[in-house]
Amino acid sequence: MLSYFKADSESLLKELLSDSVNENKVKSYINKGIDINAIDDRGKTILFQLAFKKKFNSIKLLIKLGVDLYKEDNTGATVLSNACEKYDFEAAKFLLQNGYDINSKNSKGRTALQELVRVANIKAYSFLQDFNPDFDSVDNSGKTVLFDAILSKNLELVEDVVKKIKDINVVDNNGQNALFYSVLQENLRISLVLMAKGININAIDKNGQNVLYNAVLLGHRNKILLNHLIDRRIDLGVVDNRGMSIVDEIFYITTLQKHDKDITDKKYLIINQNDNYISLAEQVLGFSSSVNSIGKDGKTTLQKELEKKNFAFAEILIKNKADIEVLDEDGRSILHQEILKGFSSRRVVDFLLVNGANVNQVDNYGKSILENLIELYLASTGQKTPEKQLEKYVKENGDFDFYIKKILAQGVNVNLKKANGRNILYELVNYSCEPIINTLVEYGVDVNCVDENGITPIAYMVEEGLKLINPKEQAEFLKNLQLFLKYKVSLDIQDKDGKTVIHKAVIADNLQVVEKLMIKKANLDIKDNHGRTALHHTQWKGNYEIARWLISAGANLNETDNSGFNILNYAAILGHIRLVITLISSGALLYNKHQKNKKIAQFFKSKERILDKYLEATNISDDNMRNALSELVMNFRKEINEAL
Repeated sequence: MLSYFKADSESLLKELLSDSVNENKVKSYINKGIDINAIDDRGKTILFQLAFKKKFNSIKLLIKLGVDLYKEDNTGATVLSNACEKYDFEAAKFLLQNGYDINSKNSKGRTALQELVRVANIKAYSFLQDFNPDFDSVDNSGKTVLFDAILSKNLELVEDVVKKIKDINVVDNNGQNALFYSVLQENLRISLVLMAKGININAIDKNGQNVLYNAVLLGHRNKILLNHLIDRRIDLGVVDNRGMSIVDEIFYITTLQKHDKDITDKKYLIINQNDNYISLAEQVLGFSSSVNSIGKDGKTTLQKELEKKNFAFAEILIKNKADIEVLDEDGRSILHQEILKGFSSRRVVDFLLVNGANVNQVDNYGKSILENLIELYLASTGQKTPEKQLEKYVKENGDFDFYIKKILAQGVNVNLKKANGRNILYELVNYSCEPIINTLVEYGVDVNCVDENGITPIAYMVEEGLKLINPKEQAEFLKNLQLFLKYKVSLDIQDKDGKTVIHKAVIADNLQVVEKLMIKKANLDIKDNHGRTALHHTQWKGNYEIARWLISAGANLNETDNSGFNILNYAAILGHIRLVITLISSGALLYNKHQKNKKIAQFFKSKERILDKYLEATNISDDNMRNALSELVMNFRKEINEAL
């Protein structure tokens, strides 16, 4: 055995193996430099052979002389563990009774008890009980003998060890307690023993995971175990350091089944390629109230699976009450977000629509999906600068018009109103987007929607158009107005001041707009809150051309306002000769018999000198008109005086 020893070493061994060892001889060999801790090619010291040969006197002598009792061989075994493994309990007992510390640790920090339990050596385990071994000793990896009992897969050992340990919830260097290991042993009863003893089923390891992340690795083999964990209220909503829930983990395992060459983490090597892991996801989801929990990335499991286009997984989640309407920080649902991404998300959008996603969802900015799509359409065609929160979605080929038609076909509410009472048309009327408006009209948008101020889409369109000063923009506005008038637009709706869109165009003195509006039939007898018709408002600028259009369309020449005065009265007192002539030529009565407001009459009295210019007009060659003007002046003065 000690072939590499010199002659003196061989003599020492011979002396130690003799039946009556001579202590003085042994000492003399040691004094000559012989190392009693020297090892052979298997890493064994002389103690191993002496124990095997039952040379207890020699062992006792060597102990006295300072031999290293705990030196390990090449396999990591000490003389004690070696004796126990061979069931040589006589030698083991001698060692333990002669100074061998039963709780001494090997180079891995493990006691003999741990090593023997790991290999399920029940006889050695029973033998060691008489020597009071430490059941709570921790090895270099942070494990106690309980972990070894579990890894031995021996239920009898686990049951006995559980009775003798002080802390069943001790965790190893990875933050995992014994249950993390027991769920991987395909022995339900071992895990049940631990749970019955009160082990913490909700312990979280350094990866942010609980025991479920290990349990699901065995697939359907742990279905019953999962039920026990769920019954004991294990937290199904844990999200680990990767931001993955247990359902995410199961879906990930399913992906690895198909791509086993991509496995880098060794723990996934135990995945069964033929197992139905999806059934575990359904099992967990059936009890989980956290299917909609949001991970560190701000997304739910459903969102993550949809991003990966894992529609089969997504369908399972939805069947198990995953919220298809979960909102992001902008208050947008998944459908809302995906549609804004454009045509590239069409498969996800189709899936969400089939599963009943709300096409009328409104975000934190008060914008519906349809409104945001229209804004992106306008931005992508260069007609509008998008709002800041939509900038990232703008693209030239976003096919936003495609999605507008698609969600309209899904029953989107085209008449959804904002807080101010306006529908989607108000967003469109001032832009060149006839195809979109056509589609909206086809799906029933209310072209005569009335907002909180009584403004209709066409009234809003005209109000904004009248502000334009750029000739190109003005021309575009008139073109869009003409196109919009082809729909069943009413020009008779009054705002809160009683004015119709025609009132506004006349007040703005815009002949072109009035001409366009006159294409449509309108009630020109409608009065505003002051009792004035559209024709009345030609008084401000004296626009006789607009007056002609209104008169030819049927406007009442002699209608009075709330003050009792008609358009001829106002035109005359404000000095609009051409308008006065137009009115008289069109048949306006020269005498207004209606009762008049005294305050307005006083104002007219202060302006009475203006009437003299009608008598002094030298540029009027028509005698009949000159006579008519004289009669008008005479009558008007009389009316003013009568009112006063």
